[in-house]
Amino acid sequence: MSRLIAVAKAAAKATLRRHYARNHIRAARAKLAKLENAYGPLKAADRARCDAYAVEVLGHAKFAPWLHVYAHVAGSYKDGWIPDNFYDECVLPRTSGLYGELSGLRSLNMILFDAPEFPDLAAQVNGMVIGRDGRPVAATDLIDVLFGRTDRVIFKSDATQSGTGVKIIDRASFDPADVRALGPGLFQAFIRQHDLLRRLGNCPATATLRLTTACDDLGRISLRGGYLRFGQGNSEFLKSAEEVSAPVDLASGELSATGYLPSWLRCDRHPQSDIPFAGQAVPNFAECVRVAIRCHARIPYIRCIGWDLTLDETGAVKIMEWNGGHNGIKFTEATQGPCFADLNWQSFRS
Repeated sequence: MSRLIAVAKAAAKATLRRHYARNHIRAARAKLAKLENAYGPLKAADRARCDAYAVEVLGHAKFAPWLHVYAHVAGSYKDGWIPDNFYDECVLPRTSGLYGELSGLRSLNMILFDAPEFPDLAAQVNGMVIGRDGRPVAATDLIDVLFGRTDRVIFKSDATQSGTGVKIIDRASFDPADVRALGPGLFQAFIRQHDLLRRLGNCPATATLRLTTACDDLGRISLRGGYLRFGQGNSEFLKSAEEVSAPVDLASGELSATGYLPSWLRCDRHPQSDIPFAGQAVPNFAECVRVAIRCHARIPYIRCIGWDLTLDETGAVKIMEWNGGHNGIKFTEATQGPCFADLNWQSFRS
């Protein structure tokens, strides 16, 4: 019986890998089509080098489409790039494994990191509400725990993805009897963001600084990529289909003069605020980096982590989320990469 179960699991995983592989290829080709329609075709020489690198170094032609996108965005081919599907299929199993999935268990944030920068208040897990101290919270104490220092909280369902499953709860309308219906998830204090971030985005969604850190074989953790993400429209939460992103200089925190729309077409300012990215810098950037590296040092066996941070109205760093499982690297690879060439991850061909 155990042999049959093992075979069934292997078959299921193989089917899932093929599904993800097809999705990656479709997404990359669609992205490239938009770029070529706007800015002209990818140079033939760059396409040829991408194709050769995919087969000769990475082991399969299916890794070429994301390389095509990277080369078009960067303006030329670069050795050492990690295609997003190669990262998912070949790198993550060897650099994070099952441990990367810990980021999906949000109730463990304080246990794993013991970091005050997390705005976590409590988590609902397996029918219980657990406070920051790891102890159950009685229904009679919920209002004090959640609203002791704020009049609004955010609830993030464990099924949250791309801005879905997120809810704002006001103290005035909160009823402890309704909590169970929310299902498993995390309660966080509502963050009133820094004035510069608010003005640059000019929309309700909180601007997020995505920092990517990586750990080498000696346990040394370093910053590998960074960009600032803004929402659009009237949405109160960031959604990948609406994001406007601006790469950030990893030494200074200065925003690139060139930002990118959700299609990865270029822009020089947020379309709603009309404020140019050039000349702007992430406030308290050095502290953002220190916080991310300090927290990563607690779990170095998850070798690459994407941190979503912001700054509140006082300039204090807040960690909104972290991702050690499927923290996409394609945007930073295209705009700032190759980000991991010295780690030799391109040799992890399956």
